[in-house]
Amino acid sequence: MRQIGTLPTEQEAQRFEDHLLTLGVKAMIEANPDDWSVWVFDEDEVQKAKQELAGFRENPNDPRYDQRRKAATGLRREAAKQVETARKNVVDVRKRWQRPLASQCPVTFALIAVSVIVTVTSTDWDNLSRLGDKTEPLLTHLYIAPMFDRGAGAFWEPQQGLQAILHGELWRLVTPIFIHLHIFHILFNMLWLRELGSVTESRRGSLRFGLMVLAIAVSSNLGQYLMNRILNEGGPNFGGMSGVVYGLFGYIWIKSRFEPASGFLMPPNIVFWMIGWFVLCLTGNMGPVANTAHGVGLAVGMVLGYVPTLWRNLQRE
Repeated sequence: MRQIGTLPTEQEAQRFEDHLLTLGVKAMIEANPDDWSVWVFDEDEVQKAKQELAGFRENPNDPRYDQRRKAATGLRREAAKQVETARKNVVDVRKRWQRPLASQCPVTFALIAVSVIVTVTSTDWDNLSRLGDKTEPLLTHLYIAPMFDRGAGAFWEPQQGLQAILHGELWRLVTPIFIHLHIFHILFNMLWLRELGSVTESRRGSLRFGLMVLAIAVSSNLGQYLMNRILNEGGPNFGGMSGVVYGLFGYIWIKSRFEPASGFLMPPNIVFWMIGWFVLCLTGNMGPVANTAHGVGLAVGMVLGYVPTLWRNLQRE
């Protein structure tokens, strides 16, 4: 920052500062005992500012300087809005980690808590080789269609289809996300839900986040059920939060790519890892996996992330 000269009164100094601002030159004025100093921030703009100061001194009452004041006021107001927007996008990490997760992101915490409770409640503690293996009395009400314990395995009635939902049991469209059958399954999903869910909920608010989870859960569960029926494999026998996890991943990925000002960031290594795991599951080497739920969840999350950007682009045209 360099001082380029002085002006005799505050009024003239302010008018000249406004004039420089409309020219894209950032400056400030400072009171002295007998006059006012004019300082320019950018060294590369010093020569230009000195030329403008010389012209201003020749005719400080030129009407064009009064006209510049209104424009300068608008520029300052716009700059203040940008600062406020940037401030809202800043996350104070110290405050975030000082508060418990439940108070920061109640919906994320509730999803994790319900998933853990369902897993613990539906586990046969005499045989821990599989978690959540006890269909009745809880899981039969959580699968997208009723399933029952029949000897060594679960049983369902294919001819019933989604009649339970059509008869009012609408919660079944969502509740399969709480069912986890393996320890690594629930650990993987809960860790990613905590990371991706807390970021999304803290920036979008609990209500919008909850609606987003509902949209992803319903679409991914329906997609997986329909694919199972088409392939005649498993029917409603699927569950897990991974469809929602991939939906949140897709949402943050698209936001970070097409709307950087949103404050979302998805590092390339995480993108590589998540897409790599998705492809690996498709190979079948990871055992029975709800791949359709992953794919539908990912697609819905990406659409939710891109639609606002698309809408703004259409409005500009």
